[in-house]
Amino acid sequence: MEEPQNERKNSFNFEIALKQFSLESERLDWIYQSLEKRFDSIQKSLNESQLHLSARLAELNFINIYFKKILDHISQGILFINSQGIVTTYSRAAQNILGVEEKKLLFHPFHPLFSDDFFGFSLTNALQTQISPKMSHIKWQKSLEEELQLEIETTFVFDVTPFAIDSFCVKQSFSHGLLIIIRDVTEMRRLQLVVNRHDVLKELGEMAAHLAHEIRNPLGGIKGFASLLYQDLQNQPNLQPLAAQILQGTDSLNHLVTTILNYTRIPELSLEETELIGFFQALKQWIEADPAWNQQINFTVHCEENQLIASIDRSLFKSAMLNLIINASQAISEKGSIYIEIKKQESNALIAISDTGCGINPANLSKIFSPFFTTKARGTGLGLAEVHKVIQTHAGEITVNSKLGEGSCFRVKIPLKIKE
Repeated sequence: MEEPQNERKNSFNFEIALKQFSLESERLDWIYQSLEKRFDSIQKSLNESQLHLSARLAELNFINIYFKKILDHISQGILFINSQGIVTTYSRAAQNILGVEEKKLLFHPFHPLFSDDFFGFSLTNALQTQISPKMSHIKWQKSLEEELQLEIETTFVFDVTPFAIDSFCVKQSFSHGLLIIIRDVTEMRRLQLVVNRHDVLKELGEMAAHLAHEIRNPLGGIKGFASLLYQDLQNQPNLQPLAAQILQGTDSLNHLVTTILNYTRIPELSLEETELIGFFQALKQWIEADPAWNQQINFTVHCEENQLIASIDRSLFKSAMLNLIINASQAISEKGSIYIEIKKQESNALIAISDTGCGINPANLSKIFSPFFTTKARGTGLGLAEVHKVIQTHAGEITVNSKLGEGSCFRVKIPLKIKE
């Protein structure tokens, strides 16, 4: 009897365990379904967050590209240097002005590539003290042949953060870094010099014309009386040469007055379409055929273009170019070279006349095109002034670079004929 009772007891325990297992299975299934619903909710939330984040990233990327395009179309160079001295913004104009590639400077320290005082003040001190000059001007030797004049404007970018002290709200500012705006004012300064020079030349021309007329009137009387005196002294050979010297002096003075009057007049151009390469080749042959030409000077004319045509007054333009070439030859003591390079620059012809002569004193560079300025013992100071006037009359411009002991280079730019 005891064995069936045990079997019944075991059967009852098994039924309880089975029920318990069933209940636990149902509870686990409910938990699983709850977790599955929660997982789906979280997954949905993550998907929504991912979509929102992707949208924000796309928006930020668009803003970044848009901002960069705006920066690239601003003519002024823009740099932003953070408080650690790292360049975080570097516009295309800044790249063109400074001549440093973006990959070498952007997100790199400023100092290895440029000196601490490159902008005319200590960048390290400025970032530490958050004080910098509002405006400064510097000269930047971009290359061996190109020196730029730059205008630098600076401003600090601050972030104002509020915090509480004893129930009072206090605002503290933190500097994110220094915003630097670079303007290339080289051309503007050059144009200012041209305008100033033109005004000075105009005033000098008017004054010279007035003086020339005032001198010429009594000069005629002096020459007339000197001629009579010369005739009256025919029987006094020891005194007649003195009268002859007065006549020679009046002739020299009259020549100078005539030169001044010619300079003050605006020439009437007789323009002809001229092929410049052939023009200079012919001018070279004409110069080298002159017995007075220094044969020890190596004279070269070079042009990579096949044909460059400009409308010029051949006589006046030839006179101006001769003046420059003769000046170059006179700057060479014995042996040396004169090199003329002609090339096309946009819609202009650029004529560079270089020599290996003694060079021009830097203090005289700004004066050499002014009337009556000369360093020659017997010069009138009107040669280069006349060249300047002729080039301007042809709607061109002339500039000069020179180094003492190395030589000079005059660059003449004149418009080319527009092809129809």
